[in-house]
This record gives sequence, C-alpha cells and structure tokens, in this order.
Amino acid sequence: MDSQLLSAVMVGCVASITMNLGKGIQKLKVHVWSPAKEVLSPAKRRDFLIWCAGMLMTTVAGLLFTQATRMTDKTSVVSSLNGVGLIALSIFSVIVLKERVGPREWSAVMMIICGTGMFQFFNKASEGGQHFDFNTLLFCLAGCVLVYAVLSVAANRMKKGIAFVYAAIAGTFLAFMVIFFDIAAVKGEGRPFLASILTSYWLLGFFMGNGAFLFTNMAFFHGAGIVIVPTVNSFMIVVPMILEIFIFKVMLLPVQYLGAGIIVLGVILLTTGGEKGSSHR
Repeated sequence: MDSQLLSAVMVGCVASITMNLGKGIQKLKVHVWSPAKEVLSPAKRRDFLIWCAGMLMTTVAGLLFTQATRMTDKTSVVSSLNGVGLIALSIFSVIVLKERVGPREWSAVMMIICGTGMFQFFNKASEGGQHFDFNTLLFCLAGCVLVYAVLSVAANRMKKGIAFVYAAIAGTFLAFMVIFFDIAAVKGEGRPFLASILTSYWLLGFFMGNGAFLFTNMAFFHGAGIVIVPTVNSFMIVVPMILEIFIFKVMLLPVQYLGAGIIVLGVILLTTGGEKGSSHR
C-alpha cells in the first residue's frame, strides 16, 4: 500500500466515522421536528442545536469523502470503509448509551477490520488514471429509479418488504453520494480543493446524502432496525463496486470482492445482534 492510498484510507475512515456519528445524532434528535413549527421553541432549542451539530458533521463528512476520492482512483476504495464508521458508532453506543457488546459484536468488528484490510492491501492503481462516462452515469441513475419505482409500488401493494425497499434506496443514495463526490474530484483533478466542491456534482452528492437520511427514517416507520441498518450499509458498500465497472470502467481483484463480502457479513452481524438493544441504565 503506497503512502497516497494510505492517506486516502485514513481520510476515508475519518469521513465514514463522522458521517455515521452525525447521522446517529440526527436520528437521536429527529423528534425535534415533530411538530416542525415548534422546532425553535425554548423547550426544543437545545435538541435542535444538537440535531444541527449532527447535520454539520454530515457536511464535514462530505468534504472528507471528496478529499479521500481525490487521493484514490476507485469509488469503492472509499465506500468500502463504511464498516469502520459503523464500528465507531457501536463504540459510541457502548460509551454513551451504555449498550452491551457481546462476542458476536466483537467478532463482527474483527471481520470488518480484516475485510477492510484485505480490500485496501490488494488495491492496485488503475492504468491510465480515472475517467467517467456521463451517458453511462445517466443510464445507471435511470435504471436505479426504474427498479426502485417498481419495487416500491409492488411492496406497497403487497404490504410486504416496504422497509427493505426504502432501506435499499437509502443505501443506494449513499452509494451515489460517494460516486458524485468522486466525479467532482475527477473534474477538479489538478485544481484546488474548492474546485471539487464548487460543482453541481458535489452538490448532487450532498443532496444524495441527505436523501439517504430521509429514506432511512421512512424505512424506520415501516420496519425494524434489524432489517434496515444492515441493508442501508451493505448497499452503500456493494453498489459502488458494481456501478464503477460501468461508470468509471474499473474492475477490482477477486480478493477485493472477497474482502467486501467479509465486510458486508461483518456489518450484518454487527447490526443484527440480539444484545444491542439492551443497556445498563
């Protein structure tokens, strides 16, 4: 692993941690918006400021994700680090919320660390640098919209799988968030950092990140976290690996796909443990 890739991984880890903690704080204080007209009332002002802090953290995470993508040539190198953010969120839950962590959760943490290490260690720079195909990007976006529109209609008619569909949409929004940040970095290559974020692609990425928060909360109204959390995070990790084949014309090594599979399995184990809901109050 060369020094630039190592730096990208470190920045990406901080970005993932910041994003997961920020969204965790937003989720913790989302009740402040009910009803919205009272959000600035004296009784809710403190919770509103905490919610804003979470929002600010997600914005900072977007800047960090952009910097990380500027330092590597694959979107998946950055998106695969999402498991690290989940570990930080779990530690936050243990320290702040006093939740119990058992052997299952520690095993999941080790799987995420091992899978992430495997993915990054075997990464090789793409020949000829990084380029993206705009027409293919539009095709991928249209394809995702069509697929999720059909799934949403079907799930609502059958009254089944609604939470999973909304969670998958949220995870795909996060995937496109990183992809758009990466495109902004490609367009701003060789230029100052501000050139990357002062673009429509970066703003679209920021919109996607907040859209993911909206759909995640919609999912929570229809199902349990045991389905929603692993679905969101798994889609964020896997979708960029698939789409970058078409959008950026890059392929990973088989061992990297294996590492990604280990990360996803670790994410599922970490976020579906039976003990995570209990606490020492």
